[in-house]
Amino acid sequence: MSGIGILCQGVRLTLAGRHVLDDINLNLEPGAHCLLLGANGAGKTQLLKMLAGERWPTPTGAERREYRDARGRTVELSELLAQIAVLGGERQDKYTRYDWNFSVERVVATGVHGGARPIVALTPPQSRRVRGLLVRLQLWALRRRKFLTLSYGERRRVLLARALAARPRLLLLDEPHNGLDRDSRALLDRELSRLARTRLTIVLSAHRAEDAPAAFRRALVLDGGRLVHDGPRARAPRLWLAADALPQESPALAPPPRRAGAGQPLAVLTGASLYRDYRAVIQGLDWRIEAGEHWAVTGGNGSGKSTLLACLYGLVPVALGGQILRRGQAPGSNIRAWRRRVGWVSPELQAEYLADVSVEEFVVSGLRASVGLDDAPTARERTQARAALVLAGLEVDPARRAATLSYGQRRLALFARALVLRPEALLLDEPLTGLDGPYRARVRALLSGLARTGVQLVLAAHHATDLVPEIRHVLEIRAGTARRRSRRDRRSGLRKGTGH
Repeated sequence: MSGIGILCQGVRLTLAGRHVLDDINLNLEPGAHCLLLGANGAGKTQLLKMLAGERWPTPTGAERREYRDARGRTVELSELLAQIAVLGGERQDKYTRYDWNFSVERVVATGVHGGARPIVALTPPQSRRVRGLLVRLQLWALRRRKFLTLSYGERRRVLLARALAARPRLLLLDEPHNGLDRDSRALLDRELSRLARTRLTIVLSAHRAEDAPAAFRRALVLDGGRLVHDGPRARAPRLWLAADALPQESPALAPPPRRAGAGQPLAVLTGASLYRDYRAVIQGLDWRIEAGEHWAVTGGNGSGKSTLLACLYGLVPVALGGQILRRGQAPGSNIRAWRRRVGWVSPELQAEYLADVSVEEFVVSGLRASVGLDDAPTARERTQARAALVLAGLEVDPARRAATLSYGQRRLALFARALVLRPEALLLDEPLTGLDGPYRARVRALLSGLARTGVQLVLAAHHATDLVPEIRHVLEIRAGTARRRSRRDRRSGLRKGTGH
């Protein structure tokens, strides 16, 4: 089946009074394979939504958006919706927000008809197609697991299978590599190479060089909602794919306030076993995070990295027979006091934060260890929140609704929410996921500066380039067992970056 062509002329998109896309002129021929680049907030996700028919161009009287078949004939969007598949962070987060916790096999099956819930029975050929995708994307062993019990990276592979189940003619991928471990990334790259040999039309956005398949030779670059480059990838601005774009000096920072228990280990786990959905994830872990130490936590998708960090923060309990002691917190005391001492950044928190608040209020909620606010922020809290936004590098109107931020901008807002506490430690689960090259460089410089002032870092990552030099200890999780390794150990489970 041939791909879908799309012609856009003079297209604009205005959301909540903001110009998100401006004067977009684009001609995608059927079977085109394009790489979509640009800074966080440049409009990449909104352009993909507009191409998918999820956003309608703002009427100007001169705009034009047309879909064409391989013979150049115009086709109505309503006839094509079932043949357009989208994969991205926002789509994945909906499963958490709406508690769509179906089995993996049923989630993939919904892709056949394009619905979110499995309400249509499959024919025998459709069932065989679903089973084939489960095998091809190495999901067969997970087919009976509930979707929301999977790791972030495992969910991403499931939703890729779901997208392909529709046999789409237009495939729109919004940073599909995010959250994937080394093996899953290799699997996705093989699948993209296979798809690039077909007549399927594909647009793929990326922020890292290693996430940009070589077969995608045409690049579209957005800057402030405008298409500033449409041509050979080799001639596109390389800034947005650089692994270490714009290296920066670490900012001068004040040390965190000295709190009770300073000098004690940040956390001590003894015989700790962790479970998710009645399934053992990590067993018998003994781990001390001494004062002043900075750790990386590595391992494949589903190994338990996120579960371990959530345990440190106090969201996942240690099973009976094990123990966790946290600095300055007596056993059995209220966990909220601990959460006011440590900052927390994770994809799950980003997906689950449903409160309709301003960016400023989003950050203030960090001071209260809450999701949303029960009452209006004080003048002092507003001042603290704005200072944290500056520190995190998020240059947006503090009164803007947090829900209107791009995926990467929301990740920076989470950083500000963690930093507003002036924490003594940061628990960071894939913190640089979704950030463009310059923002990654800025955040690494910030983390390095924080580490030197005495803020301890515990950071889960798949990329070696996401770590700062101050992190010298690695805890690798594999098959339910954790091993301490040196940062220099090649077996540490970290993937090396391949910047331009």
